[in-house]
Amino acid sequence: MKALKLFVSLLFTITFFAVNVNAQEKLKNKDDIYFIVEEMPEYPGGENVLRDDIANEVKYPKEAVTKCIQGKVYVTFIVNEEGKVSDATIARGVDPLLDKEALRVVSILKTWTPGKEKGKAVKVSYTVPINFALGYGKATETSNEVTAKKDGDVFFIVEEMPEFPGGDEALRKFIVEKVKYPEEAQKNGIQGKVYVTFVVAEDGSVIRSKIARGVDPSLDKEALRVINSLPIWKPGKQRGQTVKVAYTVPINFALNDDK
Repeated sequence: MKALKLFVSLLFTITFFAVNVNAQEKLKNKDDIYFIVEEMPEYPGGENVLRDDIANEVKYPKEAVTKCIQGKVYVTFIVNEEGKVSDATIARGVDPLLDKEALRVVSILKTWTPGKEKGKAVKVSYTVPINFALGYGKATETSNEVTAKKDGDVFFIVEEMPEFPGGDEALRKFIVEKVKYPEEAQKNGIQGKVYVTFVVAEDGSVIRSKIARGVDPSLDKEALRVINSLPIWKPGKQRGQTVKVAYTVPINFALNDDK
């Protein structure tokens, strides 16, 4: 019986590009768990290794395969002061079978370089989406990957992901420098995280931007303006051909405590 090839992808842009507009104040909850810090936690080898490690560890539950269950599981966890992963929970699940496997994989991640705030190691919250998708069409033993896509030819994950000029840190810096906190939102104490989805086209241009999850019209509008001003990317490639790839970027608008 020929092996069924399965596709497990990670959409790291959801978490790695989270931006705190106010660089002086870091968002944290009552348990001193930060969301953004001066030095974010780092996985050994970087984001690509984290992606590979999760993809290599995931085992698609047989029952889920039989029932054709697929979807994106969001796992939230804490990288503590020692760099250990703890308190993994399902932020948004798909099915108990997939949720359980996603939690198992996240719980065995290697020790990270912990995040730091003002030179001190602190707890930092992360959310990692793991996309469980069964291959379309007939899979063969010689096929090493099956790529999921939506809306015709827009991919979620490809062999060569699009790259912002200068990399992830440059993208984060660009957004921080370009965002202007709307005066109306400041006066009304409006803050929160706006999720913007867009497509990196074959020529590297940013198209089809829209609000995936908004906070307030004023913040949503500003988030869209910044994303629409992004420069040309290095386009993503699948099997040697440039393709459209979907991205989701959260932009966190946060006010000072004294404002």
